[in-house]
Amino acid sequence: MPKVDPITFAVVRNKLISIANGMIETAAHCGVSSFLSTIMDCSFAILDADAGIIAQSEKGILLFLSSSSPATRNCIDYIGRENMEPEDVIISTVPEFTGNHTSDAVLFTPIFFENMLFGYATTKAHWQDVGAKNTYPTDAVNIYEEGLRIPPVKLYKRGVLQTEVLEIIRWNSRAPELVWGDIQAQIAGCHFGEKQVTELLGKYSVETIDACIQEMYDHSERITRLAIDKIPDGTLTAEDFIDSNGIDLDKPIKTKVTVTVKGSDITIDFTGSGPEQRGPMNGLWVTTLSASRMAVKALTSPELPANEGSNRPVTVIAPEGCVYNAGPAAPCFLCGNVASTILELINKALYEVLPERIPACSGGDVCGMGFFGVNPDTGRHWATLSSAAIGNGADFYSDGDNGTAHHSIAGAGGGQGSSIELTEATFPLMIEQYELIRDSGGAGKHRGGLGSALQIKLLSPATLFAFVEKGKAPHWGIDGGKEGLRNYSIIQPENGDEFEVLKTSGMELAAGCRVIAVAGGGGGYGNPIKRDIEDVRRDVINGYVSVESARQDYGVVIDPQSFKVDKAATEELRNSM
Repeated sequence: MPKVDPITFAVVRNKLISIANGMIETAAHCGVSSFLSTIMDCSFAILDADAGIIAQSEKGILLFLSSSSPATRNCIDYIGRENMEPEDVIISTVPEFTGNHTSDAVLFTPIFFENMLFGYATTKAHWQDVGAKNTYPTDAVNIYEEGLRIPPVKLYKRGVLQTEVLEIIRWNSRAPELVWGDIQAQIAGCHFGEKQVTELLGKYSVETIDACIQEMYDHSERITRLAIDKIPDGTLTAEDFIDSNGIDLDKPIKTKVTVTVKGSDITIDFTGSGPEQRGPMNGLWVTTLSASRMAVKALTSPELPANEGSNRPVTVIAPEGCVYNAGPAAPCFLCGNVASTILELINKALYEVLPERIPACSGGDVCGMGFFGVNPDTGRHWATLSSAAIGNGADFYSDGDNGTAHHSIAGAGGGQGSSIELTEATFPLMIEQYELIRDSGGAGKHRGGLGSALQIKLLSPATLFAFVEKGKAPHWGIDGGKEGLRNYSIIQPENGDEFEVLKTSGMELAAGCRVIAVAGGGGGYGNPIKRDIEDVRRDVINGYVSVESARQDYGVVIDPQSFKVDKAATEELRNSM
């Protein structure tokens, strides 16, 4: 393999990353549903011939990005690498292969150059409806209630559409036009990547590009190992819990991780976590693997683009039949929510040895709720997902971010939610309120980020689904920092008493009903009475912290009219706390 000069290496590496970014931008511009075009509930990546990650889009759902390699590899193994042909398009919605629920479809095209298989352009994206018991079955008790499972199959064979496959998809969806439109957008993104990669190969040669890719892998591995090597050797554990499995709402699910560091290698072991669940809160091996790798990446080399080299020092263990590695027949529609707990569980374990790098717990998950129904004006099925923005946990250096997406889905725009204007123009909904919640961030020397409240009014009858996590599990603080506000949703019927829900599916709501998603705040970091007095005063002025909380949690006495600090009363109060 030829040695590559630094200039060529830098140009090729950045070009490959640029291609991956171009893939997702192409798909987003071509997407039909809001899931792809606005929310960007998707990912795109370029893989090598062994399905290792060469480059991935900087936008998109982070959990998708990290799982693109094992998900695509599973599909290749099923079909057979020897059966790949130019201009093929392969799809699958089987969770056992893709690592996500049935609505998150893997689609990829092989990249051939001079009759040789070089790699793959791959994507994963949420399809609006795949014929489940309802559009978002958060109460499924088996995999068969969660929608059409398409085994890895060629949708296009040598560029020819296999209409039988398409018709199976169309006849099993409540929104076939939207699904087919988004499939074509995914294909457009992959074809963009395929074309750009083949042009790059023609410009530099296969040997040169291969050499650059191997150096990309080796460089990422070196940086990752250097960072792991700085962590003291040893074994650390942490435990937490998931609120419920979606069916048994009063039964929490134990989660446990053991992190072992030895030299420049790290092992993440979920032995001791709760068993596979009868509700849809079951994790899958592919996503557990990718979430664990992503957690290590965030701690070791967050500034570097991710590729296969970053994964080499990381070993992941999740016993078959546990909540993080459920069997093929288990319901798993909320597997993404399960995977989102992994990042902070690992952080919790490593805080003891990395106190300056681990943040407090965030506001939880996506605090998702959504609606589906039939549009009275068009007669067509519609569905949309709305997420209230959480607060992130504070860290050693700063306050947590206000009103943001959870780490597992935030990817420079991924999971950002639809715009209010687009939602109201497209669906029979009115957004009446979307604001940060005062006092929702955990108090601390550094304050947890604030969560938000999103209030939606239904303009026509619709069915609600909600999958709110961390409504019971704490948004823990660190080193004396306090917990953030928990998550929940409120249903306000037009005629009737309001009530609270966390997870629900298939709840029929009448026109005029209001639904409020309350997304909690992040945990605080450090003792609140050590927070700078001027920072507390500024928070009160900005509406982040109430005068009452300033006094009770921070020991700062502030006049509610002038916002002046009573220094003598503050000193006396803090000395007594």
